[in-house]
Amino acid sequence: MAEPHNILVIRLSSLGDVLMSVPAVRALRQHFPEAHISWLVEGSVASIIAQQDFIDDVIYFPRGALSRHFKTGHFSTTAYILKDFLKNLRQRKYDLVIDLHGIAKSAAMMMLARGRRTIGFGSMFSKDMTHLFYRERVNGIQKRIHKVDRNMLVAGFMGCTEPVSDLPLRTHDESRRYISDFFQSHNIHPPVFAVNPFASRDSAFKRWPLERYADLIRRAIQDKMGSVVIIWGPGEREEATRLAAMAGESVHLACQTDIAQLYALLAQCSVYIGGDTGTTHLASAAQIPVVSLFGPTDFIVNRPYSRKSVIIRKDVPCSPCKNKTCKTRECLMNISVDEVFEAVRKITPGNEA
Repeated sequence: MAEPHNILVIRLSSLGDVLMSVPAVRALRQHFPEAHISWLVEGSVASIIAQQDFIDDVIYFPRGALSRHFKTGHFSTTAYILKDFLKNLRQRKYDLVIDLHGIAKSAAMMMLARGRRTIGFGSMFSKDMTHLFYRERVNGIQKRIHKVDRNMLVAGFMGCTEPVSDLPLRTHDESRRYISDFFQSHNIHPPVFAVNPFASRDSAFKRWPLERYADLIRRAIQDKMGSVVIIWGPGEREEATRLAAMAGESVHLACQTDIAQLYALLAQCSVYIGGDTGTTHLASAAQIPVVSLFGPTDFIVNRPYSRKSVIIRKDVPCSPCKNKTCKTRECLMNISVDEVFEAVRKITPGNEA
């Protein structure tokens, strides 16, 4: 079969899942160096995807704007935005459309795009019966595999069998200067420990207690391990400020960032500590040591995909689960400050065994 000249990859969100799709897209670029590769994405992660040299074109689905105008009754504006998006999506004929998302919305966009071949996951990995809409389907031997490996099954299906280069993401000079100016103005010097106690808005059940993060930070400061920067995102600044007050002096709140700026910040850190959230995968992509705390989510499927990562979890009978109303949360509550601190100490550059 002829090599594709125009490829559309669909992985809309979220931050962590988009980042775990990068190796597969890099493999496509490596295998088809002359192809024009477009990526259909939504949300804030588009800002960093657009800066990557293995992507020729980013098509942005304006979900937020569509939802906002529709809810406020501005239907003509909603229709105009949707029409403009569809024009961008359909302006190119694609030899190959790959849906790495596997939900009803991504399958609908795949069908709206002008694609000759459509490839997606089979029933093992897809949702919403989307496997019925792909001309070609990819399954695996077992369902419980890491998302990077799952996405690589699609790349392998396309003949991408050579090892993929393990390179950091690219960021513009402006993002790096913004972070350097922040570090300089706040007298932050290496080693720097990035601490992210948060998770997405509907995933509070995945969070280790804020009080334990405060204890961990105090111990790091008492041992003079370095500077501590607390990472926060939209709607999290108030809690981040509270954590800084609980932890005491020598703790800094990160500056406000977009995803590309946050990546630049993490790339200047020595160690990252956080839970199962997209920022953890961003730190892993920045190729710094990562200590990640896993509770109810499946660490085999969602762990940071890096040799520089340490997973801390408890093997309780009910984990993994999706019980957001769990009363005991023993999978997280059984993780002690002592063991997290010891993991951080060991993984810190210069202290590795």
